[in-house]
Amino acid sequence: MYSDHATRDQRLSWHADLLSQLANPSRLQVCVFLSDHEQDVNGLARKIGISQPALSRHLARLHRSGIIKFRSEAQFRYYSCDHPDVLRLLKVLTEIFDAD
Repeated sequence: MYSDHATRDQRLSWHADLLSQLANPSRLQVCVFLSDHEQDVNGLARKIGISQPALSRHLARLHRSGIIKFRSEAQFRYYSCDHPDVLRLLKVLTEIFDAD
């Protein structure tokens, strides 16, 4: 996320990066699942239906962008998405695409 002192161009760049991260169907699905509750890699891979190595690459990319976070417990990492901008975007996308 950008600081309060970020220039307009810096904010636009950050928003463009956020949208590019969510433009991938697998990464978007990861954010949707993780916005409800935290999950480990294996459980998330089963839910999404992709391999654990592919999911790990998506998780690493989302984490580097600051979209998701993780906490470690023993040898496991539990991922979550509570980024306010992402949660707002997911809500709007749900309203648009799940409207009756």
